[in-house]
Amino acid sequence: MARRLLLLPLLAALLLPALPRDGRAEAPALKIVAGTSLIEDIVRDLTDGRAEMITLVAGSSCPGHDNANPADFVFAAKADAMLIHAFQRDMPQTAGLLETGKPGGIRLEVIEAGGSWLVPEVQRKATRAVAEVLARLSPGAAPDINKRAETRLAGITRAEAEALSGLAALKNTPVVVADTQSEFVRWAGFTVLEAYRRSGEMTARDVANLVDALRGRKIAGVVDNLQSGADVGLPLALELKVPHVVLSNFPGSDGDVPDYFSLLRRNVSRLAGLTG
Repeated sequence: MARRLLLLPLLAALLLPALPRDGRAEAPALKIVAGTSLIEDIVRDLTDGRAEMITLVAGSSCPGHDNANPADFVFAAKADAMLIHAFQRDMPQTAGLLETGKPGGIRLEVIEAGGSWLVPEVQRKATRAVAEVLARLSPGAAPDINKRAETRLAGITRAEAEALSGLAALKNTPVVVADTQSEFVRWAGFTVLEAYRRSGEMTARDVANLVDALRGRKIAGVVDNLQSGADVGLPLALELKVPHVVLSNFPGSDGDVPDYFSLLRRNVSRLAGLTG
């Protein structure tokens, strides 16, 4: 009889779900399809890394040039939701996943934030939008998600102040920029003299015309975007004899920029190298 009584707590521990120290049952891990590494980064932060995820577009890739693979379809069939940017709505890598074997299709959530997610104010809007979606998907985890969102928002504000302080001496410095980085570079305080198109959209004639239009003007440098072509602006920089720097729009584009905060710091550091 005594042995039976001793076994009861053990059986209860095996049969009941594990409880954290505060006594609440943990919500099951969300399964999320993230459109890009920008969304992946926010989801990982707000779920404390507990969400199971696939990301459709690698950080180093152009969002318009990646396609879903068979493993993505397998994961999507069991996913709770797909979170994408508005520009991904009609792209090939998302269209097929919306017709997976999941009954009723995968739940689609379009994260509307407006503008470049590199810009801190846009990043704050995106964080709030993702937090709202995750809290709806997992009501039991909503308090923790919202708490982590507030922590992230405060971190973005601190990072913004630090970045602008470091770039203050370069305010109004004139540069030529890839159009996919122009919004961020303007936020950083630079004057964008010209914004050029991505790789595959710029002909030799376009480059020559741009050089002619810029020759003789004060220019601190040419700023490229990694995902739309790291060397598109290099001929301009060589012809104009000015520095050439490459920024990235997405975390995960390199091993030392795994998240938004490290990406912001590195982009700011590279812009700070343009001495005006």
